[in-house]
Order: sequence, then structure tokens, then C-alpha cells
Amino acid sequence: MTSLLFLLASLFLGNPFVSTLTGMDKDEKFDLEYFKKHEVGGLCSYQEGNNTIRLFDFDDVYVKQIEPDDPDEMVCTQVTYYGETLGVKETGKYLKHGETEIGVWESYNQDGTLDHTEDLDEDYPISWYQLVDILKENEIVLSEIDSISRYYDEEQDSVYWSIIILLKNEGDKREEMIYIFDARTGNLIKKESMVHNVLW
Repeated sequence: MTSLLFLLASLFLGNPFVSTLTGMDKDEKFDLEYFKKHEVGGLCSYQEGNNTIRLFDFDDVYVKQIEPDDPDEMVCTQVTYYGETLGVKETGKYLKHGETEIGVWESYNQDGTLDHTEDLDEDYPISWYQLVDILKENEIVLSEIDSISRYYDEEQDSVYWSIIILLKNEGDKREEMIYIFDARTGNLIKKESMVHNVLW
């Protein structure tokens, strides 16, 4: 009966042990035993369903990244764990091809309580999810994206999304198509083809 009540409460009120932002279990511990057994040079990766999981250590913390294998799916999840307790320290979302952090990130104390949240989309009215529709309207194929970033131009007091499509990569030449979108209006500001010399 207790388990049934808990299930119903989870369905209607949300699971109190699961982050409402990322779906990660807040009580999850970093699998240090697995990591030590399989890591090579401080990194190990494996497949789990339709995702690639990467585990690594960095500056006295452990990190788990969950990246979807679908080339049209750009949103990945990252969880950082305390080095001592192995409990969740921080969790949030980022994008493939540049690892731009997006959305609301949650930070936790070592006892597992929520310390604070930070909305990284606050200064970018056009979110990634809205930009996806805009990209499709401009006939940009998500699976062909080579780089995603967003930035603030202090001189113009404007914010932008930058999308780069790799057109050709032969020998020492790399040809790209660069799209710049206004992150406040969603308007396409610039579309430009560029050729770079690649230094090996």
C-alpha cells in the first residue's frame, strides 16, 4: 500500500528524489568502482540504450556525460559528483558540438540538499528549443551541424546564436557555412561561407 501511495504521489506531485530539470536521481552516486576498472587515461565510455555515456575525473570531481547517439538530437546531460562523497554536485544540459551549456543548472550541497539554481537561458530569449524550429524554417539540417555556440556582443549589446555547417574538408582546406541568429528575435542576421587553411 505504501509503495502504491508513493507511486501515485510521484505521478501527481513529481518524484522528490529526481531532479525536475534533468530527470537525474539526486541521490545517485558516481560509480567509482566501474570507472577505476575501465578508465584509460582518466576517461571511459560505454553505450547505454541510445546514448553514449562518458565518465572522467576533473579537478577533484567526477563527471558523467550522457550524449544521445541520434545525430538530430543535440541536447546532452552532464552530472558532476563530489570527489569525496561521490554524491551529485551539479547537473544540467549542454549541446553537442561546442558543449554550450543551456537551461537551468542545479547545484547541490554534499548532504544532497539543493543549494541553488542558475538559468543560463535568462539572457537568451530565443532558447535552443525555439532555435531548432527556426533552423528548420531556414532548411538547416541538424545532423549536418558542426558547431553550436552563443555569445554576447558587448559593443552591440546584442546576443547571438552561431551555427556552423561543415561543407567540405579536403586536404588543408576547410569550407564552412556560418549562420548568425539574433538570440532575442530569432532573425537570421548573417549567412556566410568561409574557407580556412587547416594547419596539421
